[in-house]
Amino acid sequence: QFSSPKVIDVELNDANFKRVFEKYIFKYGGEDDLIPKADVYGRVQQELFPKIKDRVNLNRTLTSHDFGNLFTPIEIDFIGINGMPVAGQTIDFEKKHYNLENDVARFVSLTKAIEMEGNQRGKYYVLGREPQRTTDQKNHQLWEHIRDSNFLDFVDVDEVGIVEDYIEKNDVRPFFTE
Repeated sequence: QFSSPKVIDVELNDANFKRVFEKYIFKYGGEDDLIPKADVYGRVQQELFPKIKDRVNLNRTLTSHDFGNLFTPIEIDFIGINGMPVAGQTIDFEKKHYNLENDVARFVSLTKAIEMEGNQRGKYYVLGREPQRTTDQKNHQLWEHIRDSNFLDFVDVDEVGIVEDYIEKNDVRPFFTE
């Protein structure tokens, strides 16, 4: 998935190049600087959370007290609002299929409960990595369905800058103000 080219009006120097490279492509530097690819949760927490922490509620457990149509508690990575709800959940597509289906079903259930509460659509991100096709075909098919869905936006953990940009550009604020 590629977006249209963007004009960047900044002075061309090493510092700006590194910043743009890290924001849109990958962490800049040698192999020692890289975070292990296998830990999708750690990647999201280290690379995205510090950049969005003032604009959303992070690592929150939501219950029926928060959304009346939510049947069971669910832990969410982040939730905010900008006229419409914005939420994201990291999902490890390499886990056992039963557990993966449970994680996805719970997140979809949450999105529907949020939308029923405010009677409006939201922006919902699934953060993760494409699973190996050879490891588990069912997991790969589920990943493809999420990637191609109309109501969930799949973002690879190497591209979390997409989420950061959306949150910043659309002035997302924390959903809960307590």
